[in-house]
Amino acid sequence: MEKKQEFVWTAPEFVHYPKNKTWYVVASVIGVILVGYFLVQKDFLTSALFALLFLMLVFFAREKPREVRITLSGRGLKINEMALPYQQIKFFWIVYEPPTVKTLNFETTAYLNRFVTVQLADTDPVAIREFLLQYLLEDLDRQEQTVDTISRKLKF
Repeated sequence: MEKKQEFVWTAPEFVHYPKNKTWYVVASVIGVILVGYFLVQKDFLTSALFALLFLMLVFFAREKPREVRITLSGRGLKINEMALPYQQIKFFWIVYEPPTVKTLNFETTAYLNRFVTVQLADTDPVAIREFLLQYLLEDLDRQEQTVDTISRKLKF
């Protein structure tokens, strides 16, 4: 059986969780409590930062993911037009717990944005793993990132 030389698929940038009115009410109550607490403490800077954080949370909670084109080839990973050669990637790992989590994760050599996560969508994780093992080390101890787990539980 011939091995694939390239994998190409489209997937959403991130998993979008629809939010109901209860989600927004709870988030608003928590935001008002935090802002109010720091106003009472006369910590105006922290209060302003929490108000800004709350507004950003509400704004980004409504954002829908765009479809991205993901390509894995002998040269590296490409997400739309952003290329990441294998020389800039330390490890990869796959978190596959359908239907909730189906991700391909990379740790890069970059100082900022060290972790890259792409959605696998309906792509075969076993075939992807076998392909990547030709170029990268797999980190078998890695699981889903804590921040990803928290945002999934909070439906963010």
